[in-house]
Amino acid sequence: MEEGPCYRNQISNTEKAIAGLLLSLLTLSALITMIAFWPDRLPSSGRAARYDRRLFNVTLLDSTCIIYNNTVAVHRVNKPEPAKNDTSQKVKAVTKVPVVDSPAPCVTPVNINDTIQFNTLILLLVATAGFLGNMVHISTSFTTFIGAGQFKRSWLLWYCVKPFTAAALAVIVYFAFRAGFLNSNDPGNTLNIYGIMTISTLAGLFTDIATQKLKEIFEVIFRPKEARPDSLKDDKVTFVDTNPEKLNTTQCNDIVIAGENLDKKKWIIKINGIKIADEIMVTTPKLIHFTYTLSETDRSKGHVILTVASGLDKPEYTYKWDLSAVT
Repeated sequence: MEEGPCYRNQISNTEKAIAGLLLSLLTLSALITMIAFWPDRLPSSGRAARYDRRLFNVTLLDSTCIIYNNTVAVHRVNKPEPAKNDTSQKVKAVTKVPVVDSPAPCVTPVNINDTIQFNTLILLLVATAGFLGNMVHISTSFTTFIGAGQFKRSWLLWYCVKPFTAAALAVIVYFAFRAGFLNSNDPGNTLNIYGIMTISTLAGLFTDIATQKLKEIFEVIFRPKEARPDSLKDDKVTFVDTNPEKLNTTQCNDIVIAGENLDKKKWIIKINGIKIADEIMVTTPKLIHFTYTLSETDRSKGHVILTVASGLDKPEYTYKWDLSAVT
């Protein structure tokens, strides 16, 4: 296989620099956001909690530190109650302001509008962790394809959308684990925040595996049954077509094999008996893509035969090009 024209990125050096800078900035931004909103400690078990939302100083607040409607919470001081028949002591009327049990007043009250609720804070951290994990994934993917000379402009939308879908996926995974595995509705210190952040980051890093795990959870809960007699199994691999219909004898050819569930197996693809390198192949459930330039040997044979096999057995798919009809 001639390597020259096939190993060419569809991106200029300037665009590489801009893309690399954007990936670095977004990764760093996600990391800084996580650090900025990291709480100083978890609330006590069974108690609602709010935090001072100042960046890099997200501090758990006592209820008496919060100002409600421009009014600081009143402290309830434990005093001996007067006897029922004792009319010498009169109870003074007080305005309706929050009353809390506290040993001492707060030194620096914080307006409730400047606070953040604990569950909201956790969701923000979970989404950020998913975003950060996926930024690591797409940065690795981008540099790999650039290094292999196989970057295609058609993947730009994937790079732009993937981190945000990963953030949403991390929140969904958090809900699933919170409902089942963490087994706690308590907003307090019974939660393992480091475990939650680890799961969220890994969900963003391995989005396909996380989606598959959610699928398994759904199947366990609802136990779906396929009653249609002519339905196809989910794991059945089928090959539909191969493009292009005609090969170019002098330039690089983008070869696409279309089908269903093509990512279920590890494929060995050969052209005229020569194996295509794994690093230049892109495999998705719907297609397998690679590039190939005809060699002198290919041109002398007058035809090109493509074979796709999952092992050393007989090929599962074969396609033939007749070079008498080349472009």
